Amino acid sequence: MTSRLFPLLRRALAGLGLLGAAAIHAQPAVPADAVLSLEALFAQRSPQVWVLQTGDAQGQLLAQGHAIAIGPDAAVTPCALLAKARTVNLLRGNVRYGATLAYPDVERGLCQLRVPQLPSPVLPIRAVETMGVGAPLYVIGAPRGRELTLGVGMLAGIRRSAGGEVEALQLGAALEPALVGAGLFDAQGRLAGVVGAASADAAAPPLVIPAAWISELPARGQATLASAGPRMGTPTLIEYQLLDRLTGLRRPAVYRLDPEAGAGGGLSFNNGGWVEKPDGGGIEVRSAVAGEFDLVMPPGGWVRPDYAQQPNWRVRYSSTLTAIRVNMDLNATVLGESRQTVAGREMNVVRIQYRGFTERYPNAGTISGNYFGPYRAEVWYAPELHRVVRFDAQTHGGIGGNTFQIDELLELRSIR
Repeated sequence: MTSRLFPLLRRALAGLGLLGAAAIHAQPAVPADAVLSLEALFAQRSPQVWVLQTGDAQGQLLAQGHAIAIGPDAAVTPCALLAKARTVNLLRGNVRYGATLAYPDVERGLCQLRVPQLPSPVLPIRAVETMGVGAPLYVIGAPRGRELTLGVGMLAGIRRSAGGEVEALQLGAALEPALVGAGLFDAQGRLAGVVGAASADAAAPPLVIPAAWISELPARGQATLASAGPRMGTPTLIEYQLLDRLTGLRRPAVYRLDPEAGAGGGLSFNNGGWVEKPDGGGIEVRSAVAGEFDLVMPPGGWVRPDYAQQPNWRVRYSSTLTAIRVNMDLNATVLGESRQTVAGREMNVVRIQYRGFTERYPNAGTISGNYFGPYRAEVWYAPELHRVVRFDAQTHGGIGGNTFQIDELLELRSIR
């Protein structure tokens, strides 16, 4: 029945002047701007529409809507969905990707997310200047938060300011409130707009955020971050507990967000002692507060951004954060992913094993085998939090009076 329904619907739309004849009689060679069949439109663009969920510091659901993948590792969503969020996730079926805020344009209500490992082709965008009132628009979203659906709408108008600047696109009929963030595509499969947050007037037709604004997000978002301080969803206090198994002593290891942490899009903790780079691709440690975890952290962090594609890697590096110089030669292996309870919440955690050797000697000394020993560490990483939640390290070495022994466990206690 479906195979008969779509051709009939397309002929009906063509009869109303909404689709050209070329859309009905497909040619073997289809130009890039040709009208797609509804089946082809949905097949091409639905993989780029995701359900978005945000949570608070206790893991409770704050909001649900949609995000549109616009290219590798990037998606856009209405900023209203991110209000007060501590966690942001993109979901479809059993697939989940953690996301962080990259570029907020709160004035226009559109935000870009950084979504590590999210596969997506670059999404073509429809310019507002090429759109006319009466043009068909097709909404793809998951109103129930599960299966994606396709709806048919029409551009009813383009709202402009007194100065003639585009403010929003207007649809001809109301949409379900649950479709906030869903994508509106033209007949060629280009993204024309993103469904905005529901108006206070439930009877008012929905306003749509023009997709043409996406190209301006990096510049406008960086300006917003530079002037507004810490990013939405950024933790201000991260607390671990460090256990020294050799002495039985426990102590907190705390990272506090610096007042100017949002400048330039990066995050800085403990007066610059811990810096997360703006692109999310690395960590720089300038002072150690959490024992081995900080002291011998590999350049960029204990978890590589491409760990899912490259589950094995080797690192050789040196650290001089203390008066003891440390040389490391380690091999890392991703052991798998499991569900665990972290700081009172259940989430997916990736376990990474490090095995290798370490050399430790005073900076004024010389390299000697007397300071050599095996090194073992286990790292548990929560993609949803983009943070290591557990770190277990053991090493011993040296002879005579030049010996060292370390047996430490670091566990995340809270993020707020």
